[in-house]
Amino acid sequence: MSTVDDEALVAGLQRVAARCREEPALGATATLLAAVGDREVAAVDLHGQGLDTPVPTIASVTKSLLSTVTGWALADGLVELTTTLHDLLGDPVPPPRRPATVHHLLSMTGGADGGLLPIDDVMELPSGWVPALLGFAQLDVPGSRFRYDNGAWHLLAAGLQRAVGGDLLGYARRVLEPSGCAEVDWPRDPEGVPFGFGDARLSPRQLLAFGRAWADGRAVPDGYRERAWRTYSPGGPPEQRPYGYGWWLSTADADVRTRLAAGWAGQAVLIAPGHGLVLVATGSPERWHDDSSRPVLPLLEELARDVLSPARPGS
Repeated sequence: MSTVDDEALVAGLQRVAARCREEPALGATATLLAAVGDREVAAVDLHGQGLDTPVPTIASVTKSLLSTVTGWALADGLVELTTTLHDLLGDPVPPPRRPATVHHLLSMTGGADGGLLPIDDVMELPSGWVPALLGFAQLDVPGSRFRYDNGAWHLLAAGLQRAVGGDLLGYARRVLEPSGCAEVDWPRDPEGVPFGFGDARLSPRQLLAFGRAWADGRAVPDGYRERAWRTYSPGGPPEQRPYGYGWWLSTADADVRTRLAAGWAGQAVLIAPGHGLVLVATGSPERWHDDSSRPVLPLLEELARDVLSPARPGS
């Protein structure tokens, strides 16, 4: 692991913070944090939200959290990557949906019409979210292409709920202890299934601890980090970069190899694993005006390149 210049990192994060204060397009950014290895190097609270106060939502960073939980369930022998949706949820799964596996759900290559926004309609139902999600059409052969699929993640959570004996939240809090996220506030659907797709709540410093635990491998059992950070598809919207298991990955020609957990309204955990560098941003949903982009992300990636450019080995 190469050395990161703390002074350069602090100065760079302050420059990003200054732009967030000055530029309306970046005004939703609420906090910015940086760590190298076990050290928090810099932290900025732009709106007085509090660095130790749970943010209103970590949005789709929740998917990376559920990927972590899945890694432990695999290690505990509760599921396998080849376990099918039919194995997880039984006969209520329509025949066209049954061949999709845990691998497909994690990599969003299950082939169903899950999309970005249909989950909002499902969340308005007083009950029966899982049957509603199972009713979405099968569009592709599993494994053939990436489709962003909020529904797949909630079906994965429902399947894990059954696999762990009915208390996925309790199981998650136990296995997330190494990630510093055991106290996660995780909302549940009307049948008690934790939201697989989003809306868990953690503080900015808990997100930083989560990133650090993934950066050094403590977050998950041996072997799972390598699987989760492997490219399974070229990905697509909203981040337009390759995708692993709940993580967006840098392109092959990127200057610095990074791994990204990202969510609506500017939530982001960016890791440069070869250097132990973790950058976190959280955003305020009430200040968010463009839910199709992450305007602070290019600045975080530029900061990572700037502080790591003298130390290319391991990039």
